[in-house]
Amino acid sequence: MVSRDTTVHAGVVAVSIAALLVLSWAFPDVESPVLTFAVLVLYGFVLAGAHLFLAWLGEDGIVPVSSRWRFVGLVAGVVVLAAVAVLTDPISLGPVSSDFVLAVVAIAGILTYWVLEAGSGYEEATGES
Repeated sequence: MVSRDTTVHAGVVAVSIAALLVLSWAFPDVESPVLTFAVLVLYGFVLAGAHLFLAWLGEDGIVPVSSRWRFVGLVAGVVVLAAVAVLTDPISLGPVSSDFVLAVVAIAGILTYWVLEAGSGYEEATGES
């Protein structure tokens, strides 16, 4: 039996592919910033769209709703940082570039997400609050 998570994810991926095809047709200039931003958003939607939809409905399923929202927040943050890095020219910030700083912030967000998820999983497994 196919889980609800899998069904929703398949639908999100299908919608994302259709949207990408429409955007590619509407903006044939591959270097268009609009298309670049749209592709980044669609990548985020493919990664977190099912979690966003199921969290919005409040359905736990395999993953708790709070974990779904944390993952959606992480993906949204990384997509925004990637969009800033791709759509702007890097500037020098002392010995490093702005793209390096954006990458460090994204990695820090990922590490924070892992720590929060580990704590949440521990609390769920041990029954502590």
